[in-house]
Amino acid sequence: MDYLIAPTLFQNNICRLPGIGTLSVITNKAENDFVNSRLSAPVPSISFSVSKDNENTFNEFTALSELIKKDLDEKGSVTIQSVGNFIKSELGGIDFIPLEINKMFTPAVIAERVIRHATEHTILVGDKETTNFEMSEYFVEENKEPKDNWWIWAIVLGLVGAVIIGYYIMENGFNLLGNTIAF
Repeated sequence: MDYLIAPTLFQNNICRLPGIGTLSVITNKAENDFVNSRLSAPVPSISFSVSKDNENTFNEFTALSELIKKDLDEKGSVTIQSVGNFIKSELGGIDFIPLEINKMFTPAVIAERVIRHATEHTILVGDKETTNFEMSEYFVEENKEPKDNWWIWAIVLGLVGAVIIGYYIMENGFNLLGNTIAF
C-alpha cells in the first residue's frame, strides 16, 4: 500500500492523505564550507502537518488513508517505506517521524575560488562600481628604495678633515715636523 506514497511525494513535493494530514518535501539551502572549499548540496527533508477535523477532502489516497488509520488503531504505528513512520500519540493524535534522506544522493562538491589576474572585471566597492585594475593601482604602494647616500657622508668627513688640517696649520704654521726637541 505504501509503495504509492513515496513516488507521489517525491515527484510532486506534496502528498495529501485525507483524514491524516499532508506530507511535503522541503528543500533546505545549500551550505558553503569556505574553510574546506566545499559546497554541500541542498538536502530535502520531509515535513508533516496534521489535517484539520473539518477538512473533508477526497483524492486517490482516501482509501489508503483509511487503511493507515486502521493500522494505527490496531498496531499503534505504520511505516511508510522511504518516507517515515506514523505513530499514534497518547492523546489520540497522529505524529510523524520522517526518515532522513541518504546523504549519498546529495554529495558535497569541491568549490575553489578562481581568480584571473590578467582579466579586467567590474567589482563593487561600497556603493561605487570600479574595476579590479583600478583597485590594484589604488592599493599599490610606491616602492621607495633607500637612496645610496654614502658619497654625502664621504664629502662631510672630507670637509671636517680639511677644517681640522686648516686649523692646525693656522696655529702651528706649515712645519711638517712641528717643534723638534734636540737630544
